[in-house]
Amino acid sequence: METKLQEEINEVLKTFPEYWDKNTLLKNKLIEDIRSYNEKIIEALLSNNLIKDTYALQLPSGTVFKTEDFISMLRFKNYWDNSYTKYTNEVGLTSEGKYLKYNTDVVLDFPHKDSVLEGGMTKEDIGKKEIYYHNVIAKEEIDTLLSPKALTGMKKYDEDGTYEINRINDNDNLILKGNNLIALHSLKERYAGKVKLIYIDPPYNTGGDSFKYNDRFNHSTWLTFMKNRLEIAQELLTDEGSIVIQCDNNEQAHLKLLCDEIFAAENFIANVSVKMSTLSGVKVSHKDRAILKEAEYLLIYSKNKNQLKIKPQYKPTKDISDEFRYYLERNNSNDPKNWTIRSLKEVLQENNS
Repeated sequence: METKLQEEINEVLKTFPEYWDKNTLLKNKLIEDIRSYNEKIIEALLSNNLIKDTYALQLPSGTVFKTEDFISMLRFKNYWDNSYTKYTNEVGLTSEGKYLKYNTDVVLDFPHKDSVLEGGMTKEDIGKKEIYYHNVIAKEEIDTLLSPKALTGMKKYDEDGTYEINRINDNDNLILKGNNLIALHSLKERYAGKVKLIYIDPPYNTGGDSFKYNDRFNHSTWLTFMKNRLEIAQELLTDEGSIVIQCDNNEQAHLKLLCDEIFAAENFIANVSVKMSTLSGVKVSHKDRAILKEAEYLLIYSKNKNQLKIKPQYKPTKDISDEFRYYLERNNSNDPKNWTIRSLKEVLQENNS
């Protein structure tokens, strides 16, 4: 049985097809938009008198939508579907009123997640005092930091040489020197929703690379640094676009969860292992103390997996038969002149292998 309030909410939500998959309400998408203060959906909900009376606070200066109360109602299946209580008929541990074993949303939280880190990574920034700008209490400073900046010192390189320019064409390839966070936001107005592929090779946070924040908040600082940049990268992608992030084991697990949150877990494409080196030289000297590293990883996400089109590229190889695989036989001699080359197939047949 649906209550009158539930019926009214359903009627309003039915006018927004983007929140439905056939007859299933896409609650996570709806919650995300409400938390982002999507004016269209909030205004539609508050236009209904019963919903407004239940989930709005009327002040002399205006109306306040009780977003968390509304979201709480949406998140509890029993409460929404067929019950007047948000708790099931059992006793157990809860988090924010929800049983832990039913909480399937995994979110990576860390210090300074609610902040913006400018993150100067060049030699010019050495010695510069870095500040975490909180999203709420430092909004004006963040708006100033991320507002589009004028590009200076522009030069064009072509077959005729190098020369000064004062205009960038849509078909120009750009190389920007500067803080990557500021540069990305400067490109946003012109290139938002137009980039098909982003590849980034960020600092790995190994302690010896270019990421110089080796303090007690090292991991969270790195994640804040990445979060600020991945969020704007997501805005730059086309709907069929994708992003490739190279990393190693130092932050790979944390980065995967962060990307699940920013790009949505359902848009994860693959985690590709790439062989980067061979086990030789100085690396082998540590073989008794660690599992030696040969590979790094490419985390791949799409903007919208349903619209992604992949064109696989394969390098053809020749099918070499055993007759052309050879075995070098030393003949109990250290003199290469006495060595012979025999067919591998022949040697295996002799040894019944």
